[in-house]
Amino acid sequence: MPRRFLNLSSMGALLLLFLPVNEAAAAEATYYEGKTLRILVSSGTGGGTDTAARLVSRFIGKYLPGNPKVLVQNMPGGAGTIANNYFASETKPDGLTIMQDSSSAIGNFVRSGPTIKYDPRQNKMIGGIARSGSLLVIRNDARERLTNRSAKPVVVGDTDGIRSWVAMTVWGAEYLGWNLRWIYGYPGSRELQLAIRQGEIDMWATANVKLVKDLQREGVVQVVLAEDERRREDFPDVPSFIETLGAKKPTGLAWQAFVGWAGSPELDKFLVAPAGTPDHLVKLLQEAFAKLMKDPEVDKEGDKFFGDGWKPIPAERVDTLIRDQISIPKEAKDFITKLRQKYGLPIGEAKS
Repeated sequence: MPRRFLNLSSMGALLLLFLPVNEAAAAEATYYEGKTLRILVSSGTGGGTDTAARLVSRFIGKYLPGNPKVLVQNMPGGAGTIANNYFASETKPDGLTIMQDSSSAIGNFVRSGPTIKYDPRQNKMIGGIARSGSLLVIRNDARERLTNRSAKPVVVGDTDGIRSWVAMTVWGAEYLGWNLRWIYGYPGSRELQLAIRQGEIDMWATANVKLVKDLQREGVVQVVLAEDERRREDFPDVPSFIETLGAKKPTGLAWQAFVGWAGSPELDKFLVAPAGTPDHLVKLLQEAFAKLMKDPEVDKEGDKFFGDGWKPIPAERVDTLIRDQISIPKEAKDFITKLRQKYGLPIGEAKS
């Protein structure tokens, strides 16, 4: 049988077929080489969002081709509004700037108002970190005043009065008769921990288990409830918020409004790339995030800061959670605005 050979023109055609693929692969492999990846943090230093960003920043360069340097930049303000507005309008979609965001920015978008210049649905999701839900704590010397409307109000402290856990306190006042007053303006978690320790405020919530246990150990606070859907293994004697509501849990529009403000505990801290970032770069970032979350050292460091209940959330799930929270009807958004106005909290215009 005669041997057959490809002629030169056929071989050239085959080489041309493979060349674009090889060039694309080579470009991806070297894209981050010698460059710096910036992680913009939508909060100040020391809180959960900042901690998540710094955990990721220590390892993500290791899993990106080209091993770029990683820089963290904090941009606090408006529970994420300032950073999100900047990210939407100023960030180049070149894969070199990503943002560490939190559920507070989603609640802000639902609340709306003239300061909101971003749409979180336009971002490209990279992945998320979900801690166990926030723990609502109260000073021991204020506990008896919680349901006594004739007593001095229990003071709830927050950074801006619009964070997701604040919804539990508002619904507690509305449906459980809690005797509350809200003040805000604290820079972050560390300042709020100091404020409740010193008696400037009486009630506060955080997902940082270490801060809560420090206050418990000092004999300052007790845990009222957990944001989680059911009782937690690490706080088995603490009821969930839904359990606390019991038969007084509202339905219909009122509960849709709560979900629109509070969101899902699974939506906590998440990384995004700006709208318009090429799909191949988004894929590189998603793959690097997934790999670093399997790193034993990341798991160890995460346990140190977040407790044993934290877990990584894939990009697709983050996207679904954000869209579900935003998709509540306008009537529910108006309901949120009315409750905020009733209790002296920042209000905005409902976005349809």
